[in-house]
Amino acid sequence: MKKFFFVFTMVTFFFGSLVFTSCGGDADTNDSDSTSNEQVGEGPLPGETPFDFAIVGTDAKAGEYVLAPSYAFIEQAWEDVANETTTTFIFYASTLVEAGDKESKVKEISDEVMIPNSLIIPLPAGQEAHVGDILLTWWQSGSGMERAIVVDDANPKQPTVVYLDASYDENGEDQEQLKENSFTLLTKEWEPGTSIAVKGDYYMEHWQVIRVEGNQVLAKGWAGKMAVLDKANCTAIPVSMDVKVGDVIQIPYIGSYQEGTVTKVDNKTGRIWVDTEFAGEITQEVVTQGDITTGLNLD
Repeated sequence: MKKFFFVFTMVTFFFGSLVFTSCGGDADTNDSDSTSNEQVGEGPLPGETPFDFAIVGTDAKAGEYVLAPSYAFIEQAWEDVANETTTTFIFYASTLVEAGDKESKVKEISDEVMIPNSLIIPLPAGQEAHVGDILLTWWQSGSGMERAIVVDDANPKQPTVVYLDASYDENGEDQEQLKENSFTLLTKEWEPGTSIAVKGDYYMEHWQVIRVEGNQVLAKGWAGKMAVLDKANCTAIPVSMDVKVGDVIQIPYIGSYQEGTVTKVDNKTGRIWVDTEFAGEITQEVVTQGDITTGLNLD
């Protein structure tokens, strides 16, 4: 898994892109305290992001784990707006220090920084999980946001999981027991961490929800790019669905959806083996629950 994470990080560093649209809400100009990002006459307002997304509150509570991008990514993104260049985003585990109406104080490693609430994913304390549940957490022996499926619930507050966003390990060595209070259950569509299919110029693209507010969807796409999407152009992907060998389903492949035929299913690890066509040849892909669907218009 360490090798996978290194390769993924290098790919996202060199090829990630940051997408901007014009469908966000207006920034609130109320005064904020001295720890906010507001500057006199320049700089972003409290809670404002480079994505023109609505300024929102948060349900996260002080002392709880959250998932959020590094403040350095946000600073770089503001610079890249001016330079018309791109930024890659990775969401890491942090601890919420103090919640605010527009932005919140987060401790990342040793520093306390202010992060817009729209970029903070709460991991509410006190949750329990059981075999087959799908969770949002982070790679706890490494770093970075991960979905996971529970494979052992001997301790429901510290379940053992297999990570779904990591490459499949057929030897089962990718199991890890999570810390208490370090995850949230994914139970319905449109929750932070769930997948969506988005109508692009040529394909139905695969994205991951970060925050939904009204008709805006703040989402992370292929290679870590961020965008604000029109919800009307998005289709929610089921958190899980029943499939069997021979079923024709739709899977994300290199960032966009295409059809394939199921050849094998491992319900314990949430993996599905699918034969799909690419460049005129049949290739086998191992995909996960939470990413697969049917019924998309791929024409």
